[in-house]
Amino acid sequence: MQLSLLATIFAAAASGSVLQARQANSFSVSNFSASCIPHSVIYAFAVITNPESTAPSGHPDPVQCGLMLQGPDYLPPVNLTGCSEGAPYSWAVEVNKDGSLQLSVTTPHDSHSNYTGVYDLPADELVVEQHGAVMTQRYTGPAAFEVPLGQPLRH
Repeated sequence: MQLSLLATIFAAAASGSVLQARQANSFSVSNFSASCIPHSVIYAFAVITNPESTAPSGHPDPVQCGLMLQGPDYLPPVNLTGCSEGAPYSWAVEVNKDGSLQLSVTTPHDSHSNYTGVYDLPADELVVEQHGAVMTQRYTGPAAFEVPLGQPLRH
């Protein structure tokens, strides 16, 4: 009888630990696109943490992120900018010396630090096309990918 009760307690404890959400370790990006059209640039994507884990931001639903810029024929850097109104995510793009891009996604951890993930968009996934007198660049890599989270960074 004691053995049965003890086994029941361990089983209950084990099943309870299975039900606890684990901390997210990446952002899931979907529908990512980056392209230039003559005289404009469009970056657009949706971001969410893994729905089976605890979202660092506490925001479990996909958030739309995007920006349309008047601009160059090549994909430009983007300073840290927010996603859709009231959403807890921000993002930025850096242009590397080798022509690749680096997408960073950020969400608050607490009042003193942020979670930030970085994803490299290789130069060979960025194509330049001639359109009459205008050259345009666009991203041709995967539209969905995981952006691994780093440790919370103090700001």
